[in-house]
Amino acid sequence: MKIAYVLDDLDAAGGIQAVTRAKAAALAAIPGNEIMLVTANDSRRTASSLSPGVKVVHLGVNYYEDDWKGFLYVLKGILVRRRRHAKALRKALDELRPDIVVSVGQSEKFMIPRLSRGKPWKTVREFHYSGTYRKDYARLQGGIRARVMAALSDFYEFGLRRGTYDATVVLTRQDREENWKGRRGVHVIPNPCVWRPERVASLDRPTAVAVGRLVPVKGFGLLVRAWEKVASVHPDWKLEIWGDGPERGSLERLVREKGLEKNVLLRGATGEVQEKLLQSSMLVFPSLFEGFGMVLVEAMACGVPCVAFECPCGPRDVISPEEDGLLVPPGDTDALARAIIRLMEQSELRSRMGEAARNKAARYAMDAVCAAWMDLFRQLNSSSSR
Repeated sequence: MKIAYVLDDLDAAGGIQAVTRAKAAALAAIPGNEIMLVTANDSRRTASSLSPGVKVVHLGVNYYEDDWKGFLYVLKGILVRRRRHAKALRKALDELRPDIVVSVGQSEKFMIPRLSRGKPWKTVREFHYSGTYRKDYARLQGGIRARVMAALSDFYEFGLRRGTYDATVVLTRQDREENWKGRRGVHVIPNPCVWRPERVASLDRPTAVAVGRLVPVKGFGLLVRAWEKVASVHPDWKLEIWGDGPERGSLERLVREKGLEKNVLLRGATGEVQEKLLQSSMLVFPSLFEGFGMVLVEAMACGVPCVAFECPCGPRDVISPEEDGLLVPPGDTDALARAIIRLMEQSELRSRMGEAARNKAARYAMDAVCAAWMDLFRQLNSSSSR
């Protein structure tokens, strides 16, 4: 089967690019598959390191060339480049003749349905965020303008553009049930976890970790406030926060204000997240909203139990409360502190949940996720109508 993924670029460090590269390599290893990555921007640096079975087509649109220029120049450049993008993408797809065209939800997302009219291939739209992410961000930012812009964008994407793809894929059941109710052709396929370490965490170190960008939506400020309560009971335990971002300064000030310099350690970004998880006894996930929460699954693959806010969307899908982790009401720092302390004080509970978490992580293994994608592709390919 010939499958074309369409995206802006491969070189960016974002999660969409990482997941797409990993899935492309795994799908290309399945006999009979031909995987193509069609990028708007020049991605030769990353393309050279991909699996030999993955073909990369660069359209040469290069949106990034307009970065850091004046607003009007950028706007003009975007309009010109969008037309160039659509023309080049049409030509590429006509030449490639794929069976399936997948949009990852970037600059191509509104082009593909129009370019695919009357064509033999089927189209799939991936969502790497929940259906309410714009409203969630607007609520976090505050102000009427942000809310109005979110509502207009949602109306365009989920209203006027509804049903323009043969299939839509979201990451969680919660997202489908709450944000796509009554809509046909919506499927749930989670992101894959490429980790399956041979060893698991011993869960005997007095260390909890949190991982993510230091931005408001990740809730690290709430976690620090919760840890003030934790440290008053268990001052020997340490919280290590791995990640960097614009909130680092405010978090450092909060840690000092709470007198937690010896208890809460802002470690910065790391390329060794797996090792940090293996050296911990729990993952704390204080996000206020998510598209999925990949680090939850990565922790579970390491045999590490998770404590999380039950935010939309992700934790409820991934964690089974009292079995492989604990969920608490979003934003409730008292409940978060109690859950953390409970895992600290009950080593047998940590071990039981860690083992269950490790077993559940197999659901998110690359083989399982690719099997779900192939089932969908075959279903679409055998359909007689668009």
